[in-house]
Amino acid sequence: MSRRTLRWITVVVPTAFVVVFELVTRSLYDDFVPAWGHTVVILAAVSTAAFAFSTFVFTSMARLEREIRERNRRLALLNAVATEASESLDLEEVAAAITRNVRQALAASAAGLALVSEEEGGELRLVAHSGLPSQVTHANGSLGPYDCECSRALALGQTVVIADSRESEGCAGVLGERTPGTCITAPIRSKGNNIGAIFVARPRSRPFDHDEAELVAAVASQVGAVLQNAQLFSKTGAIAVLQERQRVAREVHDGLAQTLGYLNVQMGIVDHRLANEEWAKAQAELEAMAHVTREAYHDLRQSITDLRTPLSPGGSLRRALREHLERFSAQTGIPCTFEGHKGTPAMLSPSAEVQLIRIVQEALTNVKKHSSGAQVWLNVEANDRHVRVVIRDDGPGFDPAGVPKSGRFGLQTMKERAESTGGSLVIDSRPGAGTRLEVTVPVEASKAA
Repeated sequence: MSRRTLRWITVVVPTAFVVVFELVTRSLYDDFVPAWGHTVVILAAVSTAAFAFSTFVFTSMARLEREIRERNRRLALLNAVATEASESLDLEEVAAAITRNVRQALAASAAGLALVSEEEGGELRLVAHSGLPSQVTHANGSLGPYDCECSRALALGQTVVIADSRESEGCAGVLGERTPGTCITAPIRSKGNNIGAIFVARPRSRPFDHDEAELVAAVASQVGAVLQNAQLFSKTGAIAVLQERQRVAREVHDGLAQTLGYLNVQMGIVDHRLANEEWAKAQAELEAMAHVTREAYHDLRQSITDLRTPLSPGGSLRRALREHLERFSAQTGIPCTFEGHKGTPAMLSPSAEVQLIRIVQEALTNVKKHSSGAQVWLNVEANDRHVRVVIRDDGPGFDPAGVPKSGRFGLQTMKERAESTGGSLVIDSRPGAGTRLEVTVPVEASKAA
């Protein structure tokens, strides 16, 4: 019953009662009931009716207040879950935030969230929990005996309430072997698919009511898309790491391995020179080998530094590029200018961010090697279609078509990185005119990669 309806009842019902009572008493009792008796009857009837009516009104108001409190609690919980879950794309952080808020809102003794694992053939794996005993939380993430209750909720597609954990083999022991409990388990779905379940428990002395069961179900229905997005982000990040490992392995093979092969051949040549007492030629070969060794050493150190560069954790791609440019300038002494961000920021996939930052790192390494004394400018442009990064310097420049095969490795690597995101790389350079490198990554293609 709404407050508006209750307000009208408090006006209409007393008025109608008095009118009807007056009509009845005057038509039936005026002939044989004295005036003072008539007054007593009216007072008794009105007092009785007023007491009954006030009881009804205050009971209705108390019920309305409970409903409002429950609705506010539900809204507060859903808002807290939505706010904290949207602050991160890390699966474990999102699941922990959901579990923590649900347990706190229901004053539960324990709570947990499990997700279906594709790697384990659809088995439920515990992702986040709070207050669960050790026999429920296994090192491998298995739910142990409680798995059947979560599976049951998923199979039924509805919330399962266990009033007494001793009546359920799956729920038994969820609060500890000596503490009987009451449990709620709600399935988590996204786009029509079961992706997991959330459960809460507390001692049987404080059983869950219907409203609390609906609250858990409401949370479960809301967080499905958030958890699936976090899962997809986690998978994308893992794929990006694997691709980067493969890329590093290839670069080590094509770069450092080639250098070691060259040094091995030169060692044989030096040995031959020494055997023939060609001291000057042997000295020249050793100096060339020393130069190549120093370059390989610096390249390897730079590669290690680049791999340690954070890929915009919790921040923007723009900030990651700016900070890397500032570190590069501080380390090399080369003047660098970050020309800012033009357009609306665009979201790239983690793998695309990795490749874009690695391209920038390789381009700056080339500036350090071949454009000593130059100045560098880096510009970022973005919109809802693509992200474009332009790096230019006023160094000596070069003829891209005239680069020897041995020096094409870095350029080819940058081109492959750009193409792996569905993007492109363009290099514009001429002897004496500096170099301009432009890499463009389409937003939609990067998300699909």
